[in-house]
Amino acid sequence: MSKSVSNANSGEPNCQVAAELFLPIDIDTERVRMIALEAAQVSRYVYLKKPIVVLFFSEVKEDRSYLKMRLKAYVMDIRFEFAFKSDMTEIVLRELIKERIVKAEEMR
Repeated sequence: MSKSVSNANSGEPNCQVAAELFLPIDIDTERVRMIALEAAQVSRYVYLKKPIVVLFFSEVKEDRSYLKMRLKAYVMDIRFEFAFKSDMTEIVLRELIKERIVKAEEMR
């Protein structure tokens, strides 16, 4: 290579990761946002010096409308990407079921 390559992380080991969940269309987005933010903030993988964002999108999948929640946060190292996604999926779903915001059978 004869030219420099640009990298959005500028050599930093942290990187942004997005974890996604498909939820019922009528879910309480404010409560889900609070649960997801809290789950990310206490993760052993998260890099707290950068923002954590929770977004919602309407999607149709298999002729059914869903609300897709996307939790975007930075992990301390790219090697933690999949562990972080797994943690966020497990923790957020467990809390949503525990608080009866969703039913386990709705998530199948």
